[in-house]
Amino acid sequence: MISKSFLTQYGDMDFDVMLNSIQNGVIAIDMDRNVVMMNHAAADFFGVTVEGVIDKKLKDVLPQATLNHVEITDAIQTPTRYQVGDKIIFANRTPLIVDGKLVGLMSVFQDITNSVELNAQLNSVRENEKFLESLIDSSYDGVYITDRHGKTLTINKSYERISGIEREALVGRYMSDLVKEGILSVYLTDEVVTKKEPITLMQTMKNGRRVVITGSPLFDESGSVKNVITNVRDITELITLEKQVEIYHERMNIYQKEILKEFDEDTIVCQSKQIVQTLNFAEKVSKMDSTVMILGETGVGKEIIAQYIHKNSVRYDAPYIKLNCGAIPANLLESELFGYVAGAFTGASAKGKPGMFEIADGGTLFLDEIGELPLELQSSLLRVLQDKEVIRIGDSKGRKVDVRIITATNRNLEEMVQKGTFRQDLYFRLNVVSIHVPPLRERREDIPELAEKAIQSLNKKYKHSKVITSQFINELIKREWPGNVRELNNFIEKQFVLSDNDIMDAFIEKYQPGMDPNTHEKRENTLVSVDGIMNLADARREVDKILIQKAMKIGQSTYKAAAILGMSQPTFYRRYKELFPDGQIE
Repeated sequence: MISKSFLTQYGDMDFDVMLNSIQNGVIAIDMDRNVVMMNHAAADFFGVTVEGVIDKKLKDVLPQATLNHVEITDAIQTPTRYQVGDKIIFANRTPLIVDGKLVGLMSVFQDITNSVELNAQLNSVRENEKFLESLIDSSYDGVYITDRHGKTLTINKSYERISGIEREALVGRYMSDLVKEGILSVYLTDEVVTKKEPITLMQTMKNGRRVVITGSPLFDESGSVKNVITNVRDITELITLEKQVEIYHERMNIYQKEILKEFDEDTIVCQSKQIVQTLNFAEKVSKMDSTVMILGETGVGKEIIAQYIHKNSVRYDAPYIKLNCGAIPANLLESELFGYVAGAFTGASAKGKPGMFEIADGGTLFLDEIGELPLELQSSLLRVLQDKEVIRIGDSKGRKVDVRIITATNRNLEEMVQKGTFRQDLYFRLNVVSIHVPPLRERREDIPELAEKAIQSLNKKYKHSKVITSQFINELIKREWPGNVRELNNFIEKQFVLSDNDIMDAFIEKYQPGMDPNTHEKRENTLVSVDGIMNLADARREVDKILIQKAMKIGQSTYKAAAILGMSQPTFYRRYKELFPDGQIE
């Protein structure tokens, strides 16, 4: 509708039919900001009637209109987006010019609220699609998606890695054709579509990798299978790890049977005041059932203290189980600690398997290197300590266990707690009683006995009868031992192996062929010159006297002299008494 006064003033322009046929809203004002033109689309948008606004002040009838804030003389024909209440419009303001004179302003606008919302929804869908694509692509398992007919829609990077087949060779192609051509070994799409349920099978791929394949249906609104998502899990490494763990268990079972059998409290070296105090405290602690944490540097003998506590406890005749938390792969440690039920995960034993807590039930569980326990397993361990029951992987019911826990670590757990790599509540639960094992540098009085016991053990192991001198022991005492008792024992074994003599008197740091293992000097290949002729037996006697004289002057004892000449001490002594019956050597 157009204002009659406006038409009277500016001509007979009946545009009603034309204006009302336009889908866009149209509104015009004169120079006094009276509404002089409006079509039904504009009236509907503002929720008014055309008759109710014509010839009325714009600000009175349509206060919400953005046209109220536009200067008529400054209007520019530039499309602009505006917010009107909860709606969004796209408007184009055009000056009204009659006979060259500016007489008003017209606005043609369109409600784009739905379009904006639709666009936002579309962008959201696109973002979700990107998120799902990145989610699928980041999966460690392979993902293979087809339609109901087996046409490959997409695969992720993990599938490429596992199969060794690039995406371009698969996408857009039917799996049945790929199997015929030998590119794929098997596919599940047809069976999944027919049965409308997930299907799982194990397969060896063409590149030799062992995988578990699970095809799952995706349904449309009518209940028909629209797509099939196939998950491919590489279990090659898992099978290898399981075999390693089986071997580890076999060895550990043997070790567990022998470990305490060989343990003898009399073999514990405790000459120093520090280690005596440590053992006295350990014995006192052993009578109670408190959780114990053994602290100390690597190689100080923390495991010996753990065994000592168990042997002196009321659980001495119950199982003593040791588990090194740093020696088992993190992804298998949970099943080792807590066990699992049949079918708990791919590759699991059909009979299930008890964990170390169940095996140690009634006895002691020694968790060595507790600082290496992954953070995600620390909460599970804490729950077992609190509830005194263990839940196997894949099970829903708990199993009561009565186990004393002893832990050991060479790490600073308090510092780990502060860094967030070790749970504070677990630390307090484990550290009820702590025992510090002093390093070897703080108990050097123990080195002589430790060395003697090491030699005895090596003689038994290698069927020898070697001995060490006081000079050898003194040199051991002078040395620093950052690896503590373990390093000391390893060093002594090295000397034992490199020494060619039964008397070990000096260190062999770097052994070379021809080197005297006790003097570190090259043996001289002295030539014996003969000027005259004499009886061969007399000649041998004279040479023996000369060599024995020289050896005794250098060695100052029959043991060292025998070692210098490469003879056993009894043989040397017998020959020495034959040649020098009065014991005098010039």
